Amino acid sequence: MSQTDSASLWTGPQEFEGSLKALLDAARRGGVTFDRSWAFRRDDDHPDLMVEVTRLVTDSDTAHSCDEYAPTMGETEFETELSSLLRSASRSGIGFDRAWTFRCADGIDLMVEITRLAKR
Repeated sequence: MSQTDSASLWTGPQEFEGSLKALLDAARRGGVTFDRSWAFRRDDDHPDLMVEVTRLVTDSDTAHSCDEYAPTMGETEFETELSSLLRSASRSGIGFDRAWTFRCADGIDLMVEITRLAKR
């Protein structure tokens, strides 16, 4: 079952954030390299987006434990799942052009920035 299969049940940004965090946890556990960006260009009515994931310095005062039993996934599966998550978020009216920060005491702190790109 896809990480994003429940996307149609989202009721707001918090659910999107939770799905994004679960996806990042699985990717981190699968060895996906962060500190890079992914561009998603669409031929349909979904927005073209760039997603940048950056590792942050851990601050133990604000960190919390991450799910140690999260599934794992590799680079290709992560990119596919991220694309699906973004499509579902767009259909659900989630706003982009912003950043999310995920702090994790037992892993890497991450900042995810999602930016709309101009259509070609």
